[in-house]
Amino acid sequence: MDKEVADAIRGMIRIAVLKNVDDEGEMQTANVEVADGVWRDKVEVMQPYGFASHVPSDGALAMVFAVGGDQGDLRAVPIANPSKRMGKLGAGEVGVYNEHGDKAVLTADGNLDVNTGAEVNVKTKKSATIEAEESVSIPAETCKVTGNFECTGEVRDHTGTMQTMRDQYNDHGHPDAAAPPGPLQD
Repeated sequence: MDKEVADAIRGMIRIAVLKNVDDEGEMQTANVEVADGVWRDKVEVMQPYGFASHVPSDGALAMVFAVGGDQGDLRAVPIANPSKRMGKLGAGEVGVYNEHGDKAVLTADGNLDVNTGAEVNVKTKKSATIEAEESVSIPAETCKVTGNFECTGEVRDHTGTMQTMRDQYNDHGHPDAAAPPGPLQD
């Protein structure tokens, strides 16, 4: 094999440094440094179906493939950023994370651990259900909330709503009392 063929084969797959990641179009692109001082612009970043990320480009690396051996037709997969990597997962665990340390981890024992310094928002056009089954440490069907609980709709349990309880309290009386107890509940 001559040097030209060997260099072409060697150049088909490279580790590249990413800069200027652009996530605005149909495909994410990035400028990549494929060799010292050799840049390729608007290289397509291929991501698995159902997963999207916008890597912080400070220290981001990717494997770059020259499709059909054509250095003008590059694709980058998968993207990594070692300086931002979550790490410390146990065998069989899967996690998603961002550069700020927020993360969701499917643990090897079946838990979903979500840790964020901001809000957790769930939005659905129908309903959301949390179903708790009996475990060793928690009685059956227990949903625990630490902190305040705020609701813009009705709060209901197996016998009625909070509003029903308020109405019953406000309407009830006591023998020898001229009026319902006060103060009334809103």
